[in-house]
Amino acid sequence: MTREKVVKITGYYRDPGFLERIMGNFRKLWVDIDWVNARRITDDGLYEVYLGIKDTKNTYLAIINASKMVDVEKIEVLEDAEVTSISVDNKGRITDSGSMVIFVPVYNKITTYSWGDKYSQDIH
Repeated sequence: MTREKVVKITGYYRDPGFLERIMGNFRKLWVDIDWVNARRITDDGLYEVYLGIKDTKNTYLAIINASKMVDVEKIEVLEDAEVTSISVDNKGRITDSGSMVIFVPVYNKITTYSWGDKYSQDIH
């Protein structure tokens, strides 16, 4: 059984290829992506993309490569993240069985990669 890693990628969505480049970066190294959530956080096109990826022998290399991509500001690996899911209906209300499922990570430590450099931070 492989373990899942939760990764948060912050970058500028300038064209539709942004998401394709992120997904392709992981897939070309055979790192499976289980789920994706994305949202815009500023009006100038800064997005947060959350990925649930399999932890394989190529995962670290895929994260380093993605941190060096054009339009990517930083990648944060949410260490020991536990993911809960929330179902939402088409009106945005939380339900037991909605039409959309949102994955919400809960974590205690962040390891950040930016242009290949590594930084860590505990959250308490």
